[in-house]
Amino acid sequence: MNLFRRSPAVPPAPPQPPGPDEWTPEGLLVRVRFANLAGARVLLYARSLNDGPASSEHGIHCLGCTGTWTMTTGPSSYPLDFFDGREKANEHAGQCRALPGPLPGRPDDETAIGILTTRIAGAQRDHEFSLYVSDFTGDRVRLQRTDIWIHEQLAAIADRRPDLLAVTTDTTSSGTTHVYHQVQPRPSTRTRATAAR
Repeated sequence: MNLFRRSPAVPPAPPQPPGPDEWTPEGLLVRVRFANLAGARVLLYARSLNDGPASSEHGIHCLGCTGTWTMTTGPSSYPLDFFDGREKANEHAGQCRALPGPLPGRPDDETAIGILTTRIAGAQRDHEFSLYVSDFTGDRVRLQRTDIWIHEQLAAIADRRPDLLAVTTDTTSSGTTHVYHQVQPRPSTRTRATAAR
């Protein structure tokens, strides 16, 4: 007579999605998390350089009010470093009363490419200028993509939209090749008025 009964196997619990204290958007490293006055997390993040160490440029994103900051304020603005970012994130957390919201969902590729394209078009000036991956620091929580993915998409956008973006390369005397993404000058008002007819 068997005195031991076998219990039915209990299926493992499905993995739980990360909460605001663990969530890290793809391509970023969350350096510090602050809680605002209502408990929503304020993230101080840096880009993960080629999926490795943190970049020197930082961004702040509040999971309550959804505000994002990447630059210092004052007479001259410059990208946030860790110390300026930590101070600004802590300051925002001490004033923001927004309730915790849902974690931002990762957009599909088409939507993420649309974010990049819109950002490039909005940055157009009257002259050509270089665009760097660090220029997208403020978009990274919405994008949730790596530097490598962004580089690939910038090249693809340049292929599709040469009126918007061009890729140029420069090889130094030591043989190192640098790739530059050049935002094209925006069309003049006269050109736009003629195209609208």
